[in-house]
Amino acid sequence: MNQLCKGLAVVLLLLACLASVRPAQAANAVVGNGSPASCTETAFDNALVTASNGGGVITFNCGQATKTIALTTAKIVNLGNVTIDGGNRIILTAGATERHFFAGSGITFRLRNITLRQGDSLVSGGAIEASGVQVFLDNVQLLANRSAVTGGAIYCFDGALTVVNSRFVDNRAGTGGAIFNDGCTVVIQNTLFEDNQAVDAIGRGGAIENAPLGALTVRSSRFTANQALDGGALYVASGATAELDGVSLTGNGGGHGGGIENSGVLTLTNSLLDSNSVTGSGGGLWNLGGTALVRRTIITGNTAGEGGGVNTYGAALVLHDVNLTDNVANSSHGGGLYHGGGTAFVTNATISGNQASAAGGNGGGIYQSADDNLTLTNVTLANNQANLFGGGLYHFGRYAILTYVTIGGNSAGAAGNAIYEDSPMAGANPGVVQIASSVIFGATNNCDGGLFQSLGHNISKGSCAALNAATDQENIAGDLRLGALKYNGGAAAMQTMLPQVNSPLVDAAGDCTGNPQDQRGVPRPYGAACDVGAVEYTPQMPGVYLPLVER
Repeated sequence: MNQLCKGLAVVLLLLACLASVRPAQAANAVVGNGSPASCTETAFDNALVTASNGGGVITFNCGQATKTIALTTAKIVNLGNVTIDGGNRIILTAGATERHFFAGSGITFRLRNITLRQGDSLVSGGAIEASGVQVFLDNVQLLANRSAVTGGAIYCFDGALTVVNSRFVDNRAGTGGAIFNDGCTVVIQNTLFEDNQAVDAIGRGGAIENAPLGALTVRSSRFTANQALDGGALYVASGATAELDGVSLTGNGGGHGGGIENSGVLTLTNSLLDSNSVTGSGGGLWNLGGTALVRRTIITGNTAGEGGGVNTYGAALVLHDVNLTDNVANSSHGGGLYHGGGTAFVTNATISGNQASAAGGNGGGIYQSADDNLTLTNVTLANNQANLFGGGLYHFGRYAILTYVTIGGNSAGAAGNAIYEDSPMAGANPGVVQIASSVIFGATNNCDGGLFQSLGHNISKGSCAALNAATDQENIAGDLRLGALKYNGGAAAMQTMLPQVNSPLVDAAGDCTGNPQDQRGVPRPYGAACDVGAVEYTPQMPGVYLPLVER
């Protein structure tokens, strides 16, 4: 019985001890006592020590006016989770050759409603270096920060970074003008990147450099007036991924890839590439050895030496529901698209108003000199200009396969107003233009150069001698009865040319089974003859969907 009593006593003692344990409380801290003078670096240091012990929140009591606190040394955050909330009244400036924060050792670091300005680091991360941590920025302004190496505002290594409702303005670094992502998972939403720059001679990513293993997601954000040799706004390296949705990239520039340079895996959706400019390749996008999927996106008003809108030497390029309009190649070829390597698939697209304006410029709409195939399906190729050959398409590569394409109103200074075929046709590298169920018009002579292969059901107004299949109608005498280039409804905001009543294009193509929808997403008649060209005749137009793109 005594042993039983002793055992019960031990159990009761243990329960009493466990009952006395309390969960650790967050060690919150306040900087200042209400006066501006009380908000000093020393007060901030003390608050940081307190908050680091228990995962606390630092707030500020510095009066009603905006207060600038000058930090003379970088603050190390690695002992515990910390949140700093500036209440939209606090500006932290950094000391000479110092950043604001280093965060490490697996903690979670949050900044809210605060400005980090004038960091000036001799190493990576002008304002913040984050190594192996979770960083969250909400309504944070990162202004005029500098790094001599990478990441003018932020350098992120092997962790995660989330940015919402924030601004990166006037940041500079050797490469990665605002952010250098070195293997982190980065999510950015509703954020502005403006006037950031990668200043090295080989600097990449005026706003963001997404280095190997980096995984970047950007939504509903703007990139404007950023500069770099490669990737004026964004550089995606081989081995990195980037997904952009609802993103506006305007007025960025440099050497190559004014909006984006991609050597990794890029997905660009519901976005705008507008008025970007480079001296080299790809005014809007340069896909260099990467894979790029571009959907429901407008690429307009961009300028480059070659490939005014898009230049691809990549593994693969896919353009789907895309407007490629009013771009200029001013020293070489490919006003709209320069296809220099890899595969290129263009589906449901309007390519119009582009120019290859140089003295020897070829391919106003498209220039192809690739080692792989170009496929155009449900494409309107209209009103493009080349100074020399191929107003619509210049072909000097492998197969160009055109199916259900409307080619009209293009012009070239020398020959090939619509198409100029110039493939060398080497035995090891055969190349030819194949064309089916398409319409060509706009000049007395639309097609020049070498070999075409008609796959039938084509119509030309004006000559195109290559259209010699039994089902072709070459150099027809009648009116095509095609409407003007304008919005005609559909799943994306594209201008198209709609067949009118009694147009010879109506029901003149082959069986529609392999192409169930037209450029607008309007159904073609399954199992029956459909219309020649990109757009099916429809007496009543469907509603227009306009993607949410901020210009």
